Amino acid sequence: MRLTLPALTLLCTLPAAAMAADAGVTVLNLSANASQELANDEINASLYVQDRQPQAGQLADRINKALNRARQDAEAYRKVTFSSGSYNTWPDYDKNGKIIGWQARAEVKLRSNEFADTAELIARLQKYMALEGVQFSVSDRSRSQAEAQLIPQAIAALQAQAAAAGKALGKHQQQVTELSIGSAQPNYPMMMRAKAEMAAAPAADVAPVNFQPGQSMIQLNINGKVEIR
Repeated sequence: MRLTLPALTLLCTLPAAAMAADAGVTVLNLSANASQELANDEINASLYVQDRQPQAGQLADRINKALNRARQDAEAYRKVTFSSGSYNTWPDYDKNGKIIGWQARAEVKLRSNEFADTAELIARLQKYMALEGVQFSVSDRSRSQAEAQLIPQAIAALQAQAAAAGKALGKHQQQVTELSIGSAQPNYPMMMRAKAEMAAAPAADVAPVNFQPGQSMIQLNINGKVEIR
């Protein structure tokens, strides 16, 4: 028994020593952010053509010709990205459920950093298409550059929180053990969706809009685990 008592005593004192060491460390889960307002440098627009015809083939021919014309018009604007959007066809029924005609709606999408060129192309397309909506945003490149500059600011804000907490606890050493960084996407207003109507007759020249893109707030969020002792 005299041989086992010291061993038992040692086993009992080790957890006590570990608890004493842990008692000197306070772990904080903190979050901080930094933000910057940037000018919107990208425009996205959506236009559509819609028509109704008694025959599906005749309807498709009219819609397809309008889409091909839009693509050809867009070729003159190399700095504007042109792409196809949704294209839907559906039947018209009479009160007895018989098909009496067909309707179709097709969209095109525009994206660019050149507002003047985009405005001019939109006006050109509005001669035979309807404008569904326009949205302005910060481009991915500008956003990435801004977030890289915001990282040191956000980390400094988190460290300031840790220092303030340590001072209140009478502790002055701090160490960041975990850190996660993420951006908060701004809430862009949704594009206004126009009511589905018959395509209007070709219009005369349309004056381009002088767009005022405004600004968006870019925010970087960080979460960290900090030990203070």
